[in-house]
Amino acid sequence: MPNLREVFLQARDRFNREAAVGLEACIQFSIPDAGDCYLVVSDSKCFLHDGVSDAPTATLIMDFQTLLDVLNGKVNGMQAFMFGRIKAHGNLSHATSVSELFPIGS
Repeated sequence: MPNLREVFLQARDRFNREAAVGLEACIQFSIPDAGDCYLVVSDSKCFLHDGVSDAPTATLIMDFQTLLDVLNGKVNGMQAFMFGRIKAHGNLSHATSVSELFPIGS
């Protein structure tokens, strides 16, 4: 099974630059059973960092399996949120932009 960093590095290949035009965001991922990392989206670019950001604009909390399921298209992120598998804090438009930034099937 891949680790947290490997999952995001694989997702990076699907990064949709057009969806990131004009977006300035820092999305924190807190995965209790796998660790913490955050994505900084700026000027249509995306940067992955290990650890915890000092100033996230949005924070997503979920277990590692939920992250895998959402990124692989097995689970809809909004449904996972509605069923309590994902918790979100901060700017919810930044939190929900993850599916546009890393579309399934690209």
